[in-house]
Amino acid sequence: MDNTKFFKIVILVLLLINIATLTFMWSTSQRPQNLQPRPPDVGEFLTQKLQLTEAQQKQFEALKQAHHEKVETLRENNKKLHNDFFDLLKQPNIDTTTINMAADAIMMNQKAIEMATFYHFEEVRSICTPDQQKMFDEVIKEALRMMSPPPPGPPHGGPPPH
Repeated sequence: MDNTKFFKIVILVLLLINIATLTFMWSTSQRPQNLQPRPPDVGEFLTQKLQLTEAQQKQFEALKQAHHEKVETLRENNKKLHNDFFDLLKQPNIDTTTINMAADAIMMNQKAIEMATFYHFEEVRSICTPDQQKMFDEVIKEALRMMSPPPPGPPHGGPPPH
């Protein structure tokens, strides 16, 4: 085999390898990487399970919006209260009464979040028919589990905690 034919075959093989590599890289870059699973939508879950009518769905959306706004305000306050609480570490000789008052403020804010959520679902239940209320009573704990944050995973680069 002469050198020219050999080099043409080598160039053709290298060209095919480059095309295959680029195709592979392009196809894998189109797929989302490290996606967290989408948290289930509690509103959709309840709408389906309770088989809410269109009118009920509108009421439910209004209740959800009001609840979201109230809880978002409380969560912002929670961040501030936690920042203030840990800012107490900067004070020399801080007294226990001040620490307890700051911790109590965090607890009261968390209580307000829990109460807002309870009354929200009480209102949702009130827009349901008696049959829907029975179903609501069966699925509410599942809906609440869907709302809670996922458990923390293992730290990056280390084994899971024991």
